[in-house]
Amino acid sequence: MDAPLQIEPTGSAETGRCSCCGRVSRRVWGHVYAGPAACAAYFVHWTVGHVFDRGAHIDLVLGRWGDGTSAANRQVISLEYRVIETGPALMVIDAGGRSASMGDLASRALGRNDVIGRPVATEVFALCDAILAQDARLAALWETPSAI
Repeated sequence: MDAPLQIEPTGSAETGRCSCCGRVSRRVWGHVYAGPAACAAYFVHWTVGHVFDRGAHIDLVLGRWGDGTSAANRQVISLEYRVIETGPALMVIDAGGRSASMGDLASRALGRNDVIGRPVATEVFALCDAILAQDARLAALWETPSAI
């Protein structure tokens, strides 16, 4: 990923209501490009009004995209986004139970131990930084609790 990362937001949906409070849950998604080529897809899910106490989830689908590629060329990595005393924080979690790991997008869901301390970790955090900085729909993740 030598080229600057660019985000292309492609969709969003309300995914239901939180079972504990009835607030709306949201999911937004898009693609990340390094130059002209897509290098990842992303999905971010949170419950409105719960970011500061429950956080959000980020699922990244990394690998080759385009003609001649399939799920066999991609893998899923999942992270939890939290706001702590010092600001936003990301933690890699096991992707196996996340919804983005299912379906025809990727053939493999990586566990935390497959990412942390490995070269892919640098790529994952760079992708998350670009997504959080460029996708304006995610501004809700760091607004004050009364605003979300």
